[in-house]
Amino acid sequence: MPDAATTPIAPVVAGSTTRGPRLRFWQLAVGLLLVVVAVDGPSLWDGLFFDDHWHRATLREYGWGFSDLVEAATFDLPGRLTHLWWQEQPLQWRYARPVAMLCMKIEYVLTGGSPIAIHACALLWHWLTTLLVCRMAIWALRHRGWAFLAAAVFAINPHSVFAVSWIAARNALVGGFFFVAAVLAYVRASFHDRAPRPQRWSSWLVAALALWALALFSRETGIVFPVVVVVLDLAFGGWRHTLRRWPVYVVIGLLSCAYLYWRLFVFPVHSVPDIYFTAPAGLAYVPWAASKLLHLIFAQIFYTPMFLGLATYGGGGATHAWAYVFMVVLVGLIAAWFVVASRGVAGRWLWPAWTVVAFVPVIPVFVMAHFSYLPAIAYAVMVTILLMGLRGRWRTVVAGLVVGAMLWSHFVYRNVWRGIVRSEQLIYADIRSTTPAPPVATKLFFINLPVAGIYAPVALREAWGLDRLDGYVLTFAPQPLMMREPSRIEQLNDRELLVSADEPGYFGGLAGRMLLDGMRPGHPLHAGTFVPGDEFDTTVVAAGDEGITKLRFSFHKPLASADYCFFVSTPERPAARVEFTGPGTVVTAAPPAEACREKYAGWLAARDQYFWIVDFTQRFVQSDVLLTKK
Repeated sequence: MPDAATTPIAPVVAGSTTRGPRLRFWQLAVGLLLVVVAVDGPSLWDGLFFDDHWHRATLREYGWGFSDLVEAATFDLPGRLTHLWWQEQPLQWRYARPVAMLCMKIEYVLTGGSPIAIHACALLWHWLTTLLVCRMAIWALRHRGWAFLAAAVFAINPHSVFAVSWIAARNALVGGFFFVAAVLAYVRASFHDRAPRPQRWSSWLVAALALWALALFSRETGIVFPVVVVVLDLAFGGWRHTLRRWPVYVVIGLLSCAYLYWRLFVFPVHSVPDIYFTAPAGLAYVPWAASKLLHLIFAQIFYTPMFLGLATYGGGGATHAWAYVFMVVLVGLIAAWFVVASRGVAGRWLWPAWTVVAFVPVIPVFVMAHFSYLPAIAYAVMVTILLMGLRGRWRTVVAGLVVGAMLWSHFVYRNVWRGIVRSEQLIYADIRSTTPAPPVATKLFFINLPVAGIYAPVALREAWGLDRLDGYVLTFAPQPLMMREPSRIEQLNDRELLVSADEPGYFGGLAGRMLLDGMRPGHPLHAGTFVPGDEFDTTVVAAGDEGITKLRFSFHKPLASADYCFFVSTPERPAARVEFTGPGTVVTAAPPAEACREKYAGWLAARDQYFWIVDFTQRFVQSDVLLTKK
């Protein structure tokens, strides 16, 4: 008698029983918990990064009301974040995600703000979503063993490293959980086991709509729910069942239109940054959107970097034609494999449709890896169906290769993420190793600050227990994670500094263009440009073909003022304290204070341990950035 591993897949009919190992669901849950802890457990020690600092500040400041939770997800630049002397146009990010922020606030209160405990909450969210994926796969595939594999594939998705490990991406976890819960509730409303229900309205439909609302107000990508449920009805119930449910679709459609009207026309959004929303206007949007969607799908399948993408910020077009041809061929091969492998599998078209449509809402915005979380739910079932279609040893070999490749990619992304996180954390560790808590209203000035450290004033306010602390960036490092090349800092007199860097200098390349175009559109910097400021005036002394090579900063108060603190990032130090000894001298980093030597020694150990990861990550990220240049 043939065993389950070699039996061809037969169409699943209504009322058929679930096949596979005689395992109870709680046993599957324990197994999936072990998978989640094994692959993402190290995130417990990732600490805080980037937007996390801002969220902690706003969650402490604002209350529990709807508007408070919306404001807690609002970012202003400059605002209380930091001051950039070249910025002419204020920027503001506003998100309608009160449910996700409510969950984050509850986590913050229950854990006392402990980063380890908050990361443990992320593991809990991820595990709970994995359980829902398993439940959905049991219903769809009718096999507990394959359902467990689908849930495990979702749990170890390499792109999920960023969603699980980054506290600020909690909206992806919360939104994903409520979205899958809404789909499962809709399954109960539309089907009895696998047989279509004759009645249209039920308490399960109300539950599905309520869960969808929670998903929608956790993350805007939940707007794809109407498409998913229509395809679900069509794939599992056929045309007759789908047409019978048209009144339900009308209700869901009206709710979607109401939300879109509120979100796009009523919800206050001001000064949206061009560096985040980069879509071209007119007919040019169509090929641009198609190319960006292709990159997202390709990255989802082959686990390539999902940071920026070929079409981000004006890239793409004929310059990258061969790259798009390459992606089309590989994605087409996977699609053909799925068509062949899924023959006879009920509802097979739901999963590719869900995978694709879940990326559509994020096409106009800057690509980030946690955008993959919602599509990964359906893609995990797709991968399982591909493996189900194989026979004999091929199934074992290919399954091993697929899971092995995912685990390897997960390991790579985990180390990449650790490098990104540490690149910021080492900045603050270096500052605190040399500088005790300064007086209130002290002003911090940063030279060659990596962009990863833009939240330095916010992070240091919490670390030092200060309500007021202003930060000013004189120059950003040309690379986002660390300063790789040396620069020269010269004190001209008691109030002026001259900062120089070799070409391409500052504001060069894609990152520099983003900093300028998004903050002073139509007003580029060139030699001779003079920019007045509240604390200092800036003069562009020299500029090369790609960037600025020399800047003069004229302060309104002496550089040695008691309320001024200067820090410079170098290839050796993330943020060394700078002291001024007189005109004509080249400024060097001061050694750590005696009282801080023990802590500084700890920072040195962290630097030795993690800078190789930061360096690797720098090259990894830059390789993707280079693809986006015109």
